[in-house]
Amino acid sequence: MLTTIRSKNLDLIRWLNFGHKNTAKKLSSLTNENYISKMATGDMAISDYDARQIEKILSLPDGWMDRDNIALLSMSDVDFKINTRLSSQPQTAKDGLLIFLESSVSK
Repeated sequence: MLTTIRSKNLDLIRWLNFGHKNTAKKLSSLTNENYISKMATGDMAISDYDARQIEKILSLPDGWMDRDNIALLSMSDVDFKINTRLSSQPQTAKDGLLIFLESSVSK
């Protein structure tokens, strides 16, 4: 069994949707309850297509299935404060900050 970021995120989705059956019902247009279980436990890979469809069906941001969302639950207080303040900024400010941060790391 190979658990991946995608399988961990699907398992997180199951928790956030009050269980496996509720999640499977929401994703029934994509696949069946058995496959949802196998994907969430890592017994079956989640393809790029399935990841994007899960995001679309559940109205999640693009790429949500490919990032470590569980790590966000344990972020430090200062990281949370930065994230909170940044989320209210215009997209141009976010893009500029990201460019700045990425350029300062690569030096």
